[in-house]
Amino acid sequence: MRMNWLSKSLVAAGLALAPAAALAADFPTKDVRIVVPFKPGGGVDASSRILAEYGNKHMTKAKLEVENRAGGDGVVGQTFAAKAKADGYTVLAMTSSVVTNPILKQTGYKLEDFRPVALYNTDPEVIAVGADSPFKTIGDLVAASKQRPLTTTIAGIATSHHMAGLALEDAAGMKFTYVPTTGFGAQLQAVMGGHVELGLFPLGEIKKHADAGTVRILSVAADSRLDILPEVPTWQESGLAIKRWTTFRGWAVPKGTPDAAVKYLSDLLGKISADPAYIKQMNDYGFLVAYKDAAGFTEEVNDYAEVTARVIAKHGLTEKP
Repeated sequence: MRMNWLSKSLVAAGLALAPAAALAADFPTKDVRIVVPFKPGGGVDASSRILAEYGNKHMTKAKLEVENRAGGDGVVGQTFAAKAKADGYTVLAMTSSVVTNPILKQTGYKLEDFRPVALYNTDPEVIAVGADSPFKTIGDLVAASKQRPLTTTIAGIATSHHMAGLALEDAAGMKFTYVPTTGFGAQLQAVMGGHVELGLFPLGEIKKHADAGTVRILSVAADSRLDILPEVPTWQESGLAIKRWTTFRGWAVPKGTPDAAVKYLSDLLGKISADPAYIKQMNDYGFLVAYKDAAGFTEEVNDYAEVTARVIAKHGLTEKP
């Protein structure tokens, strides 16, 4: 019997897909690379290395390896991951900047070039001051910020932390003069050394320093008080009129990655996230474990995109011509 062109095409497609399907079913057969688009030492890098440590306990045929590809506020590593082969062996440590970078600047990728795998951590924003700061409470700081702009260090213009400050200005009437830095280390030194009056940080990067007494966290942008910071009021409790401001961390792969590979990676993150030792180590760093599968993570990404798009539009943050 003669086959028409459609039948021939379907047969050819089936033959082409068969090896790919078999490959995905056996996934992984080699090491999986987690691309961290930032320098070593920050929250994304630290949490990725913790994940790799515990993830490798659940893997037999392969291992997780962390690879730093910093540059352009994350754009270099994010572009590399977006253009990687869609086979599941290149995973992006996906942060909120994947949402905002394509809006703010010229990038070689779009948000839609990634397929969310799973969320593993949400990181609420905190307001922190140096140990010797005259601002002992969030009330002291808010009152002063309404009288004059307070010098505020952020990890770059148009980052989620800069947007958090702008949102506080809009919602709470606070005033800031922003002092951008090249990263967390420089931010921390500016606050500890009294070179600025406060800093806006993700909890996961600052908590250990607060535990050591070198900085003080005055308020946290979480829905309710955190078990790991029971004495610290939320932004809403502090009268800042913002219920929550959190960034996220998760895994994403290039679009077109086979379902079997995505499911394996998502399930792996689920297993890691249920490990009591992992949870304790993450909490010690201030990384709140918040596992969501691909569908849940996609929803988280979309919610963040909606919130930040409003701030970007209102304040004209885009760097694009």
